[in-house]
Amino acid sequence: MPTMSIDKSADPGQETGGGQLRLPVSRLRLPVQPPAPVCNISHAAAAPHCHGAWPRRWQPVTGPAGDIDAHPLVLSLSKDILSLSKDERESPSGPEKPKRSRRAPRKAPVTVAESDGRGAADSLLSPVDFARQVLGVRLWEKQEEVLTALTQNRRVAVKAGNGLGKGFCAAVAVLWFLYAHQDQAIVLSTAPTFRQVRHILWRQIHRLYRPAAETLGGKMLDTRWVLSDERYAMGLSADSADQFQGFHSPNMFIVVDEAEGVSDEIYEAVESVMTSADPLLLLIGNPTTMEGAFRRAFYEERALYHNITISALESPNVQAARVVFPGLTTAAWVRERREIWGEENPVYRARVLGEFPERGDDTLISLRDIESAVDRLPPGPAAEGDGTEPVILAVDVARYGSDRSVILRRRGDRVEDIQVLRQMDTMQLAARVAASIREHEPAQLHIDEVGVGAGVVDRLRELGHRVRGINVANRARQERTYLNLRAEAYWTLAERFSSGRISIPSDSQLIGELAAMRYGYDGQTNRLRIESKDDMRKRGLPSPDKADALMLAFLPPAGALRLWT
Repeated sequence: MPTMSIDKSADPGQETGGGQLRLPVSRLRLPVQPPAPVCNISHAAAAPHCHGAWPRRWQPVTGPAGDIDAHPLVLSLSKDILSLSKDERESPSGPEKPKRSRRAPRKAPVTVAESDGRGAADSLLSPVDFARQVLGVRLWEKQEEVLTALTQNRRVAVKAGNGLGKGFCAAVAVLWFLYAHQDQAIVLSTAPTFRQVRHILWRQIHRLYRPAAETLGGKMLDTRWVLSDERYAMGLSADSADQFQGFHSPNMFIVVDEAEGVSDEIYEAVESVMTSADPLLLLIGNPTTMEGAFRRAFYEERALYHNITISALESPNVQAARVVFPGLTTAAWVRERREIWGEENPVYRARVLGEFPERGDDTLISLRDIESAVDRLPPGPAAEGDGTEPVILAVDVARYGSDRSVILRRRGDRVEDIQVLRQMDTMQLAARVAASIREHEPAQLHIDEVGVGAGVVDRLRELGHRVRGINVANRARQERTYLNLRAEAYWTLAERFSSGRISIPSDSQLIGELAAMRYGYDGQTNRLRIESKDDMRKRGLPSPDKADALMLAFLPPAGALRLWT
């Protein structure tokens, strides 16, 4: 067995430069093992019972014969036991016992099997330690939970509310996986669109990589990080399953970002990549869908996955009612969402609580269909911006003090603008509508004339404008099927969402109002009816003023005949 000799110092027990102690012995011969165990070197007798491998910072440098070179390992004597030098002991990054979290004990660094081609030294770093020591970033409790789960499970599915750092967490995981695998490893990331791949996950990866580029190495491209031909990460859009063919490595890591929007076809392609010897899969997203592989990971297939839910109410900023982690969801945001959506709203459940909507048979429009319509580019001339599609204005007039008057403008199938007006009398509102008419020259103008809306209609007609006054309480054209015109108009609108023939702006109030709409059947006539505003108020929901304006805007022209099947 190789040994190391340490000569007696001229001044035993005195510190030398760097805080090292001369050993007060004439000659000390220490056995030197090849990579020795990792342990807390607080007692010499404990060392033989530890298991693992040397951390990179403590690894000895051996010569051709296996002897330790004199300079890399410095031993000192303190209270009759061997420890590291004084500088190393007092260093913030030294081997001192890590402080434990008040909320949950730290898990020990995960050691990966040495036979899978991973570097022994680097594999000791858990992703949490990697984030702290290599990337120099601070994580909050739920991010640590996700990263730790990746070391203990083949499949991890994370559903979360908005602004909780799940994308940041995934970026850390991508960098950690390649860093911890020194020979062969491939990371594939995907999202519903290439824009999401490039500007969400890989933007985070670039931000984390830049300060640690020298340590991490490799070449960082737009959506690709290459360390060698057999060790790289890349981003793929989820528009074609063929992109996932041909990837093989003993260590595979697949990250599906915005997982709720990825099709089953892509998930089947991902499964074909999971046939490697040691695959790892991470799904992260907002729980906005009522079907699909992401939802199945938490229900039918939950036995295959380690499931994690992150609620905005758990955010350190919400818990402390102040900004503890910049960028995370705040208490003010949660309070605003509660006021806008209401706690029973499926959007609140998905975007704040991180829970799947409890869609029953009475939900009019699925949240998935609503969010798919956000900023959708419809086909036809309007998509090209030539302005040939007709403009339609719709006005929902406030009835109560808490309600809002809404002027909504659409061009073809695309909603271009939504104006909200408060505390206006009929004359003031009519003047605003007249200004919009002069500016946009709409082909049609639809105004809810129930109650005070009749005054707005009369005033605009007095000014010489062509106005279609609409009373949604009137009978439907298909009166055997629908209780009234409101039910018929909303059902027609729901069909537009399900067929993809509508584009709406990213307006959280509009999305929330649409997702909260319920329908049922009249007890006497068995005709379809839409939940009334009064019933919605009883559920703690605001008046659906924007949704009503949208319904009016897409109301079929007067006299148009529609066949229902």
